Amino acid sequence: MKQRSLDMKFPCPALSNLGFTRGHLNDLTAALGQQMFFWGRDVLAREGNLLVKFGFSRTESPGLKGTSCYRKAWREGFIELHGACAGWYPTDPTSAPGFLFIRTDRRCYAHHESASVIPGRYDYDKLSSGDLQALSQSGRIFAAWLADYERWIERHIGPEHRSDCYSMFSKLPAGKPWLPPTLALRWMCALASGQDVPRAREWMRSRQTAS
Repeated sequence: MKQRSLDMKFPCPALSNLGFTRGHLNDLTAALGQQMFFWGRDVLAREGNLLVKFGFSRTESPGLKGTSCYRKAWREGFIELHGACAGWYPTDPTSAPGFLFIRTDRRCYAHHESASVIPGRYDYDKLSSGDLQALSQSGRIFAAWLADYERWIERHIGPEHRSDCYSMFSKLPAGKPWLPPTLALRWMCALASGQDVPRAREWMRSRQTAS
C-alpha cells in the first residue's frame, strides 16, 4: 500500500539532527505515554478498529496473552504496536537505527534489530537510551509515522474523536496529559521534519499567545 503523506501545510521532509535535545526526547516520551491510551481508544472506536482501517495487520501478541499486535510497513521497515510497547524496525538495521518505546519504563530506546521485540521480554543489552544521535534519527522516523496517522484521524474520523480521547485521559487518576491533540500533531510533525522546534511547553505557550 502506498504510504499516505502529510498535506503541504505540515510537510515532513528529510530528517536531520537539528535541534533535537534530551529535553525533546523527554517530550517525545511523554507524548507516547499519552498516545498509547489514544491507540487503545482507537481500537474501540464506534467507527470500527481505526488501526485496522488505517492499514495495520492485526495478530495475537506473542508476549501478553489476550492482547493484539498491530504491524504496518513504514520507511524501509515496519511499525509495530502493542499495549506494552511501540516501535519502528528497519529492514536493514545497519542503514538506520530502530526505535522502541516501552510503556512501563516510560523511556525511548534506539536499537539495531530488524526483528521486533516480544512485549515484556526485553533484551536491554541491545537497547540504548543514551545515544541521542541514534534516538534523534529513529525517533523522528517514528514521529513522522505518528503525525501521518494523526492527520488521517483528523481528516477521516474528525477532530472530536481525539478531543474526546484527550478528555478521558486527562480524567484518569494516573493520566499524565501532554499537549492537546491539535497542538500535539503540529509539534510532532515539526519534530519529524527536522525543524528547530521548541520544547513542548514553550510550543504551547507560543501558540496560545499567537491565538
